[in-house]
Amino acid sequence: MKKEESSVQNMIVTAALLAAMLTVGRILWVCYRAGTLYTFGIFYLAVAVGMWCVFRKALFYQKAFFPVWVRGLLAVVFTGAQVLGMYYSIPEVEETVHVWELTLWILCLSPLTYSAQNMLFAWVCERSEREAAGSRRAADISDRAAGFSSGKGFCMAFAVIMAGFMIPFATYYPAIMAYDVIPQLDQIRISGYTTHHPLIHTLMLSFSLKMGEVLPFVHNADRAGLAIYTVLQMMIVAGCFAYVYTFLRRKGVSRYVCYFFVLCAAFYPTHGMLAVSITKDTIYGALVMVFTVFVWELVTAARQQIPQRAWLAAYLGVTVLLLLFRNNSIYAWILYLIVVSAFSYGRSRRADKAYKTFCKKVGLLHAAALLLYLLLNTGMATAVHATSNTYAREMLSVPAQQIARVVAYHEEELTGKDRELLSVVWGEDALPEYVPAIADRSKRDISGSSEELSALREEWISLGLRYPGEYVKAFLLKNKGMWYLEDSSYLNDVYSYAKGYLQITYPSDQQEYIQTLVPGYVRHQRLQFLQAVYRYFAGGDALWRYLPPLALVMQPAFYCWLLFYYVICCIGLKKWEALIPAVYLAALAGTVLLGPCVLVRYLYPLMLAVTALLLLSLTALYARRQ
Repeated sequence: MKKEESSVQNMIVTAALLAAMLTVGRILWVCYRAGTLYTFGIFYLAVAVGMWCVFRKALFYQKAFFPVWVRGLLAVVFTGAQVLGMYYSIPEVEETVHVWELTLWILCLSPLTYSAQNMLFAWVCERSEREAAGSRRAADISDRAAGFSSGKGFCMAFAVIMAGFMIPFATYYPAIMAYDVIPQLDQIRISGYTTHHPLIHTLMLSFSLKMGEVLPFVHNADRAGLAIYTVLQMMIVAGCFAYVYTFLRRKGVSRYVCYFFVLCAAFYPTHGMLAVSITKDTIYGALVMVFTVFVWELVTAARQQIPQRAWLAAYLGVTVLLLLFRNNSIYAWILYLIVVSAFSYGRSRRADKAYKTFCKKVGLLHAAALLLYLLLNTGMATAVHATSNTYAREMLSVPAQQIARVVAYHEEELTGKDRELLSVVWGEDALPEYVPAIADRSKRDISGSSEELSALREEWISLGLRYPGEYVKAFLLKNKGMWYLEDSSYLNDVYSYAKGYLQITYPSDQQEYIQTLVPGYVRHQRLQFLQAVYRYFAGGDALWRYLPPLALVMQPAFYCWLLFYYVICCIGLKKWEALIPAVYLAALAGTVLLGPCVLVRYLYPLMLAVTALLLLSLTALYARRQ
């Protein structure tokens, strides 16, 4: 009987491999005919991994925490997203490949994803069973954490990371002037403060520029002020990385993995370039990473020593800064607050008195964090007379983009009523400009008046009922960088003047304007070789695109899928407490989905936090349940 079963399995494996190879061959031929055979290579890497999993007969794994139909649905969703991304990314393919063939591609490639998922789920199940049984490796994990000095470890990690950051700092002294800094400098020097960008960040930049003016020993106040800001940002980011390093060590993560974490933070170009780039997202990204490990410690406190007063104060500080350094982070945090409050309440009902007291303190701490955030944000805005008239437009990215797509592809079908409503929002005889990867151009003319918002709402509903497919496609294309692993729209299609992985440049026609804002700013040109190296790394056609494993690590979608499968595994294992740190991250990803575009610096917080979360969860799979 076993021989017959093995024979049937071999036939199924052979058929699955043959179907996958024929499908890949067809895709290669279509791409070749379209003249776009070159990709990041991630597709071929994924196919190779999936075929290996099929060859290992992972199709037939039963040791997983989901029934077959659930695993099959997950496989189809992932495979469909990648095939659809390829379909949307190559216009020639979209024109020549019919829907039925696209469906066939998904069906033929889904067994590869299904097999890879089975291997992942089986591995997680096996580790979880060892955890429940009390693995012998629990003692090894305890030994790893024993004898580690957090203070000494923090100082050593901080020194190494700062040393690594000094390389891009010396290369781009006094700072990388990203395009976002232009309106912030305009606020400081000309137009007055607004809350379009996080006010705390703009004030931090203003304080640094003023410090440059009062220092008696400098000859160029603007350069000195920008350098002061850069050093402050470098120290904050290095401190966050160093703290996470010490946290990982205390939780038993292998010291060699932690050393590698520190070296990557110090010398991987992405971290160094963002650390010396004047952009609000750098500090916020580091804070999200720290906040994630704080939440991990919060939800695992029942099994370990309950955090003391110093930890509570640090958690309060990190939370308030987290809210201050990104305007829309309050929405993600409120969702996290609801979930963690419900979790704490449910757990405290079954806990001892000490833990109940701790839960009450955390609840009061969250209330204090919200109150302190509101007071500080309002206080800063009042003190500098900051205005906040840009919020309405910033929240209309998706509706504006959907309307713009319908107008772009169905303009001749618009009715008189449509044109009347559009003229109220975008002006007489004007139509929204549509660029699939970014909504800034479609919403830039929206002032946010009540009349405009009413007309926009009416037209959005009207067009949505007539063109639902275009609405879905507009949403998917705007966010393609979050679900398609080979997406390159964030490299080339978002801002024509800031092409590349990190978008660290600004429009050349604004050079004169920058000289007006900071007359003393002149970047030195002594390290042209290093500037060329960093520029090549950050460019749209950089070397890493030719290296599939490295290209995968650089893709924002990779971390979104990692977070997705982290949540799936937590649900499968019924580890509800491990889901709590992912709540804020998932909500943060949701704010990007509703935002104007997908940029690496927007998802940089997710990239850092998911990495730390996975290191913690993988180590926890070896630990004995307390």
